[in-house]
Amino acid sequence: MTKVEVQYEFTAPFQEAWTEAIERLHGVYGMQMIQLSPQLDGLKIGYDASRLKLTDVENRLRHAGLPVRRVEA
Repeated sequence: MTKVEVQYEFTAPFQEAWTEAIERLHGVYGMQMIQLSPQLDGLKIGYDASRLKLTDVENRLRHAGLPVRRVEA
């Protein structure tokens, strides 16, 4: 197992409707952590790179309707 963490920022102000979409992401096979920032301006995603690719994670986020962009470290 290869654990990877990626940081995303929202490209629009946070909306309560996104909470349900974020909760559903917890059920995605290979996603191990989805953490909403305390300022409600982004997400930290932890995933198993032996099960998901970064493009898979980003596609899931878009499919969930979350307006995010990856923050380069």
